[in-house]
Amino acid sequence: MDARLARIIFCPDCQCELAGATDHLQCTNCTRIFRIESGVPIFRDGPVQTIPPEHRSNALGAEFEELLRDGSDLILHIGAGATSRKYPNCVELEYNVFANTDVVGDAHALPFRDGIFDRVFAFNVFEHLAQPAKAAAEIWRVLKPAGAVTVHSAFLQPLHEAPHHFFNATEFGLREWFDQFEIEQCRVSGNFGPGMMLGFLLSGIMSAVAQSDVSKEALAAISDSKIGEWAGFWAGTQPPPPAFGVLQSLPQSAQAKVAAGFELIGRKRPK
Repeated sequence: MDARLARIIFCPDCQCELAGATDHLQCTNCTRIFRIESGVPIFRDGPVQTIPPEHRSNALGAEFEELLRDGSDLILHIGAGATSRKYPNCVELEYNVFANTDVVGDAHALPFRDGIFDRVFAFNVFEHLAQPAKAAAEIWRVLKPAGAVTVHSAFLQPLHEAPHHFFNATEFGLREWFDQFEIEQCRVSGNFGPGMMLGFLLSGIMSAVAQSDVSKEALAAISDSKIGEWAGFWAGTQPPPPAFGVLQSLPQSAQAKVAAGFELIGRKRPK
């Protein structure tokens, strides 16, 4: 663990100093011990996976790579995954250990001091957080005054990374999570455009169908159907496409990956 990182991390439980050792860190206040694996401090419970170094995540995009190359801002990259290169001005926080991971931790309780970072990136992370508003508050805490946050979060996307896919937020949901920030813009970026959405959603539908042991004829009926047929059905100008019944009768396990919503029935627990 490098000296810069040692200066900015602290206990995520009580926000106090950590004392270092070769294989662990210990809080000087609550005495909780955090292990160090392969030089990476681990600030969460449970087993941690080491992802093969050849694994690569999606590219960040030119504008964000430029900010990293510039090097003038200290940047926290939450959920960085397997980045293609390591930037000295970027602290990569992940849930497991990837090739360039600096810290393993939980976005709901960031193990960093207050007001440390100039920028925070969190790309395709917030749909996987059980308490996104709490994570947004943590980002607020670790940013310097006037520090900037950039978030990409799912809206119309099928289920992915189950069971840790909790929320698909509208623009208004995303604004609600970050309501303590001065929001400069909340827009649709290229990686979330309608064409990308349609491709992702249709790919998810075809995958769910293919895994449901339907007939070749049923699979072909879905594959050969046209967007205009579905739109006309929803608008009430034409009958359901022939593939409608196939999709509606898929097993619940398949429907759950690409459905429009869920019905929940609950009961209050007896005392």
